Amino acid sequence: MTKCLSALLTLTIIQPVSAEEILVSGLPPFTEAILPFEADVYAISIGPGGPGEEFGSQATNGGLYKLGPNGVHESITLSDGDGLRNPTGLVELGEQIVIVDGNQVISLSPEGDVNWRRSYDEEGVFFYDVEVLNDATLLVSDFGRGGFVTVSANTGEIRPALNDVQINGLARFEITDGQIYAVSWGADDAWDSAVYRISELDEAGLSVMLADGFGNLESIEVVNGTVVVGGYRGHQAHQAFKLMQLDTEGGVHSLGAGSDTRGVSDIYSDGHSVWLNFFYDGGYTKILARHFLAGS
Repeated sequence: MTKCLSALLTLTIIQPVSAEEILVSGLPPFTEAILPFEADVYAISIGPGGPGEEFGSQATNGGLYKLGPNGVHESITLSDGDGLRNPTGLVELGEQIVIVDGNQVISLSPEGDVNWRRSYDEEGVFFYDVEVLNDATLLVSDFGRGGFVTVSANTGEIRPALNDVQINGLARFEITDGQIYAVSWGADDAWDSAVYRISELDEAGLSVMLADGFGNLESIEVVNGTVVVGGYRGHQAHQAFKLMQLDTEGGVHSLGAGSDTRGVSDIYSDGHSVWLNFFYDGGYTKILARHFLAGS
């Protein structure tokens, strides 16, 4: 049964931490990722109950939301009536939005008109993040099996990719300058999350660990040439911080933004601004990208 929310819910604009930071709260519970799209911001949520219950759920209580500039958010009902279960990643490709949800990849218009929905019926598949590889192809991380697949932007056809890459707990990733930067999710009581670089976008892709010792990393973005990562328990050397950046030698440096929350589940940058999504706190912040510089 598809859950359809038609009510408009008010967002709260909180006094900025600084003159250049905007904090927004009042998002749906357990919002996994956000996507600025023209004048709006889109968000996906895995729904009430939290990841302990929902990541294995078949119930369609996840959601897609549009967060408008007038301070409200509204749910978007998908036209095929199948709804969302555990959506974790979304990306813009031309005039479409692509969402990954469990073992499915879904293409739709910003209004919710579904272009295609494809399932990948292999044991253990749990898609986590999606990025644009080129105009015709999407790249998707498979958390469940620790690898990647490609998806046709036109038809939704799913194929295995980067067969030599195997990263346990593979979560979000970023493609930049012909390379992939990715993070892995680890055990809840260990400092075993890590950051990786995959240097070749072909079947012989070489995966190199850049830094480890993190606790429950989920998000990554390359901002001004600097690798920025977010998670829930920081790093073993910076345990109070939810956002960190790597230097060119793989050293880990703490960043204050987002560290008063319970964790950063998604990072998005358009080159000018950086958005941080806070899964448990039901909010996000927007910060100028110039604050994320190598060595800062």
